Amino acid sequence: MRALALALFVTACHASATVQNTMPVANMQFYHSVAVRVRSNVMGYQGFGQFLEQSVNNNLRQQCGFASVGGSNDKAELVLDLTITKAGKDSGFITIQNQTVMEALLVLSDGQNGDLLGTAKISGNSAAMTTGGSNPDQEAVEVVGKAVADLLAKSGCSGPRIARAEPPRVETPTPGVDESHRGEAEKLNEDGKNQMFGAHMPEALALFQQANQLLPDARYQFNVCLALGVMEKWDDAIGACNKAKSMNAKPELVAKIDRRIEALQKHQ
Repeated sequence: MRALALALFVTACHASATVQNTMPVANMQFYHSVAVRVRSNVMGYQGFGQFLEQSVNNNLRQQCGFASVGGSNDKAELVLDLTITKAGKDSGFITIQNQTVMEALLVLSDGQNGDLLGTAKISGNSAAMTTGGSNPDQEAVEVVGKAVADLLAKSGCSGPRIARAEPPRVETPTPGVDESHRGEAEKLNEDGKNQMFGAHMPEALALFQQANQLLPDARYQFNVCLALGVMEKWDDAIGACNKAKSMNAKPELVAKIDRRIEALQKHQ
């Protein structure tokens, strides 16, 4: 036990971040602009959303080749939602007096058609030992902000931009499906995405399921898969993704589903 405590202390002396439930995202080289929206669900840390948004924007500008970072999300090709879900001194396993632990849920969506691209859970912590008047809360913010940019860099955001050849999505009626419910189903799906952006996962899952029950659609079912993955229900998520793949899914969605299944299988 003493050796474990010593190892934890040595590790905690340095600020660090981990990424869990890594998203399979589309190639970032196809996106020329990104909007960042940050919020906090943690009492006492609501004001840190602004600092984290600034950190994410700065790190994206340094690491990625986006022509535009920040700005209005209704004009950006890529929208990045980041919600602080936990912040404070207690990591859930051990509490270190001078260390801040911060956890956030990242959700990426396509700014043109609104489709969800993927999610990731990011956990960052400040160093346990503060020096030179450093602020543990701010240090945790910077660590998480850099982790977000590192993740997108691994998905191609640092490379040259590539013209997007994908045509605008055109909904084609599925044989045997009553399209008269499309408007209501789309609203349920949109409401589910808004709940996911705010890291309200049970509510998001329920809305995606309702949308798919009302009007079966591979896109809605894929969102069910994403929500279950965030909730770490790995087997259920894989089952939901396989179901989405069987629902006359379009090739670009099948590619996303396959990448998501591959990522989920690593957690089984």
